[in-house]
Amino acid sequence: MQFTSKNRVGEKTFPTENVLTFLVFTAFLILYRGTLIGLFGQWLQDDNYSHCLLVPALSGIILWRNRKRIPRDRVAGMRDSLPLLIPGLLLFVMGQAAAELFTLRLSMLLIFWGLVRGLWGADCFRTIRFPMLFLIFIVPLPYVLFYRAAFPLQLASAAASAEVLDFIGVPLVRTGNIIHLHNASLDVVTACSGLRSLLSMITFAVLAAGLIPMLIRWRILLIVMAVPIAMLTNGLRIVATAILVHTNGEAFLQGTLHNFMGLLTFAIGIGLLFLLGGGLRWRRQSESE
Repeated sequence: MQFTSKNRVGEKTFPTENVLTFLVFTAFLILYRGTLIGLFGQWLQDDNYSHCLLVPALSGIILWRNRKRIPRDRVAGMRDSLPLLIPGLLLFVMGQAAAELFTLRLSMLLIFWGLVRGLWGADCFRTIRFPMLFLIFIVPLPYVLFYRAAFPLQLASAAASAEVLDFIGVPLVRTGNIIHLHNASLDVVTACSGLRSLLSMITFAVLAAGLIPMLIRWRILLIVMAVPIAMLTNGLRIVATAILVHTNGEAFLQGTLHNFMGLLTFAIGIGLLFLLGGGLRWRRQSESE
């Protein structure tokens, strides 16, 4: 099946094409209704993935801002969708058979991309590939992988923070991921491991790399730098918390200031990320002059 759509801005589209698009995506929503509801529920309930709520909105904004770049003459066909639909359907069958959420969610993305590519054509999909592929960040990691990565990061964050605190003269004893101060003990739990901020930081690093004009090597560098930036800001949070507990007592841990500290250090990390992106953009402009 292949057809050419020569729709211009302000012109009416073919009714059959609109009906076909409506029916296809209605069937898609029905097929993945349970998966979408479960995904949205996890974003709301799991603080590790609350940033995922922003991903569809950001993707939609980028798509809208670049709408004038979308080819007006579109050649669409099922052949364009098969490279994505076939693996997507295979993953769907595997996910349903094993009741495995991560596999089902990946299949949902592949099938969605395949439908967009099939209905609007490969050239159109190539133009909007960044906001489309950015949607990969709506899919949380499987919990088994998340906690396997989180525990080593807990130990590393506790060890690095203890070294900094010892260097600046704060008396402490560290036992695994617990930092014992003279008046309280800080448990570097999963939320303080840095994995949460790392996942969020990588998401925003990819966003910045996609939006800021720069060479591909600088885009890769920006994304890679999200890792040390996330680790640095998380360590800053732990050290600052320990200092405030050391000077003000354990009551600080139950106060709103403790929660604000997490938001503040994350904001610092985002600021560093976009500052780095701006610097790389300036370098690109300097090289081109």
